Amino acid sequence: MNWDTLAESFSVMDLFLLGANLLLLLFSRPLLKFIFPEDDDQQSFRWRLNVFRMVNFIAVIFVTTNAVLHPEGGTAWVTRTLGVLLAIYVGWLCFYVMSRLIRRRWGHERKRGEETVYVETYNSRLLTLIGGVVVSIVVLVAVIRILGYSTLLEAGGVLGVIGVMLALTQGSWVPDLVSGLVILNSRLIAEGDIIQLGEDNSQIGMVFRTKVFFTEVLHLANNHRILIQNTKLRSMTVHNLSRFASAKGLREALSINVSYDVTEQQVNELFTQVIELTRDNPDLPIESQYEVDIRATHGGDYAVEWTCFYYIKETRQVLKIRQLMLALLLEVAREQRISLETPILYQQRSDGETLPPGPVTG
Repeated sequence: MNWDTLAESFSVMDLFLLGANLLLLLFSRPLLKFIFPEDDDQQSFRWRLNVFRMVNFIAVIFVTTNAVLHPEGGTAWVTRTLGVLLAIYVGWLCFYVMSRLIRRRWGHERKRGEETVYVETYNSRLLTLIGGVVVSIVVLVAVIRILGYSTLLEAGGVLGVIGVMLALTQGSWVPDLVSGLVILNSRLIAEGDIIQLGEDNSQIGMVFRTKVFFTEVLHLANNHRILIQNTKLRSMTVHNLSRFASAKGLREALSINVSYDVTEQQVNELFTQVIELTRDNPDLPIESQYEVDIRATHGGDYAVEWTCFYYIKETRQVLKIRQLMLALLLEVAREQRISLETPILYQQRSDGETLPPGPVTG
């Protein structure tokens, strides 16, 4: 095959597709930066960039082989396979761009740190699902046509098999899909909220993203991501620390156990000095305009529990604030010579006699 015959094998559409793919390869990085501006994960971006370039290479191979090997319009199994992969990827890319546009139009604008992002709402998620169904149908029809199932009976058979597979697996994906819509519609948990899972005070995280089948939570203590099925999340006890019951903020508690002969005045002076030291500490954003409450919350055989209640609004730093407050409390207690050790129930006198159980003195 000489060059003239080779050039004649390419139609105007083939040349247009080859030129478009070459331009996409040339401007692939800035194009994906525009499509995925909220993606901070460089590894994920490189993976998408490599896949995008690979698909463009596949498209070039598909157009070239189809024009050279089958200039009369025939289609070999290699080109059919490449065409199926290309149709699926183009459909996914169109769906992602469409979902981003829907989120910007019907989503909710929210601050995530210093960055402004658009988070999902019930309307945006529902429209995205409807758009995803439409794109999936279009891609499915294109794949059926590329594979050569042109008659109505053949196409209906392929659609029937896919419909049966979806019906058999609906129990594993429909509940999570519906639960995700319920979570978004209720607005009890939104992206960026600080939540506590269950009654464990260490299980605190930030809702990073509510996806179709699961919710992604950033664990604040261990700095990792937790994936929770939407169905399971709905059945859990979730404490939303970002939704305050009053304008004062989140009410936090700092508790100590002291001996019974530590007076109320000593305890008040201890907590008061701790709160005063927080006013000059930028790492402890306590709402100092509100008075703290100091109360005796429990009295036992060993010691009495005193608690200081204060308010914060920087819920993303709740674990850091708790740890720094405890360290500051220990420092002030040491300076004021107030022991925070739990007194023993039995005391040994110097003459060897063991005192009976009761309130500890000394």
